Amino acid sequence: MKKITALALTAAMLVSAAALSACGDQDNKKENTSQGSVSEKSEASKKAEESKKDEVKDISTVESKPDLSSAQLSEINNALNKYKEIPEFSSVSNTIAARDISKGKTVTLIPDNSNYTFTQLVTNQFTGAAKSAGFEKVIAGESNGTPAFYNEALEKSIGQSDIIIMYGDINKDDIAVSIETAQANGIKVLSAGNVGKDEKDHYVDYTIPINYQLAGKLLADWPISKNKGKVNALAINNSDSTLSSSIYKGFSEEFKKFVTSGYCTVLSGSAIEVGNGMSAKIKQAIDKDPNLNYIVVLDEGMISDAISAVEQSGKKIKIISTGGGMAAFDAAENDKLEMLVAQSYEWTSYAMVDYALRVLDKSELPAEQDVPVRIVTSSSIKTDMENNTYSNIEGFYEICFGANFVTGYNRLWSL
Repeated sequence: MKKITALALTAAMLVSAAALSACGDQDNKKENTSQGSVSEKSEASKKAEESKKDEVKDISTVESKPDLSSAQLSEINNALNKYKEIPEFSSVSNTIAARDISKGKTVTLIPDNSNYTFTQLVTNQFTGAAKSAGFEKVIAGESNGTPAFYNEALEKSIGQSDIIIMYGDINKDDIAVSIETAQANGIKVLSAGNVGKDEKDHYVDYTIPINYQLAGKLLADWPISKNKGKVNALAINNSDSTLSSSIYKGFSEEFKKFVTSGYCTVLSGSAIEVGNGMSAKIKQAIDKDPNLNYIVVLDEGMISDAISAVEQSGKKIKIISTGGGMAAFDAAENDKLEMLVAQSYEWTSYAMVDYALRVLDKSELPAEQDVPVRIVTSSSIKTDMENNTYSNIEGFYEICFGANFVTGYNRLWSL
């Protein structure tokens, strides 16, 4: 039986590193229609980044806001319950002849920093998925996460690759010339894993539409349901990760919609700070706020820091998170996380290959690529492991999402 794997979103939010502040597109069906030189687009991108920083707003509630109605609570609980079971494959894309499309072709995956567990897992799984779809050659390897690496990978693709997928938090501003050079040589460049389905990454031809905002919505729904709309939260994230802005958007919209009494503040750290450890800063934020009842982790790399900070504080504050590496599942299984919004890196890999095939075939592109999430807790993990019918399973991360997506893509690809 094929081993199955899982992932959840690592994420972050754009605020100044070390600052405590209150928490605060385009259609993707066809090719990028943006015009202008690299310098013009780079300047526009810088302005957009500054705008994002300026858009960080307080998430607070009016004291007179009425309590949640039974209908509202039912709506929230129904949304949560929908994502507690192994998801069914639900793509509505047209069937394609994958091996005819990919015959004699090469696909390249350029990932962000391979130190990230999720990036490693996606890279490993992508090769198998692309080979299954019939690509003659798959170029995918470890990345050190530097512009020099990305530039070199793009340059090497010229004359070798037919299509490129850039996965994860890769800053396109630093490599714009190399992207446009690859495009000028007839290579389609795709982006995935850094912005949501209703957003368009710049410079690339296509942005694979994955609904990352859903993870943020569920992160808000959980404490709202548990506390009947009364939530005092601290969100912690990596300010250097653009993916968090999509997750945070879903979180903040849901928080504003349903929280009747409370607030959310954000503690952000740069990638360097996250790498060096944020537990001291998180504990400081906890100590400053005696009313906290939830910590929301928007970057899997900060889960252990959040756990450590809460333990040091001696307070009973619940922690919920996105994440999909083994460490995230271990934390959920051991009840260190009250809830984990998980996502499958293997499913993501298949979804990226599927989208690349459709671009090469000039087929109709889906408005949303089928990459689901799943809500897991310590109790649900134990139940699933007890009911597990797979062989050679080492941990819950391998069975969390089942195998129906493999069968589903094989059907879509006429295999």
